[in-house]
Amino acid sequence: MSSNIGIIGHPIGHTKSPVFQQAGLDELGIDETFEAWDVKPEELEAKVATFRAKGFLAGCVILPHKQAVIPIVDELTDAAEAVGAVNWIFNRDGKLVGHNTDGTGFLRGLKEKAGFDPKGVDAVVFGAGGAARAI
Repeated sequence: MSSNIGIIGHPIGHTKSPVFQQAGLDELGIDETFEAWDVKPEELEAKVATFRAKGFLAGCVILPHKQAVIPIVDELTDAAEAVGAVNWIFNRDGKLVGHNTDGTGFLRGLKEKAGFDPKGVDAVVFGAGGAARAI
């Protein structure tokens, strides 16, 4: 049986996401398997088309697909629109919605874990990984 939730990227072998996402599903008693889908760029549109099947819940999006998936989903949240990248796709009433949590997650981490509020502070981002665009 194919899972209805997972992570999509290429390459995918390095990600630890399935481990902690599965732990969360198990803790919440959700009977799903969080899968890792290794999808080459030329396979992206076909893979997202399979998400339109009945039962799809959500998918985390990592490099190199965060921008490429935008024209394939049905709509974007304000966060994804503002950032110009998608790191989650979810099914809302049969429509695939692209969302982005990278920026808000980073800021929450700074505030809650590091005790630092970056509001009004100039900053430089070193690196250009998948979340850099949102930060």
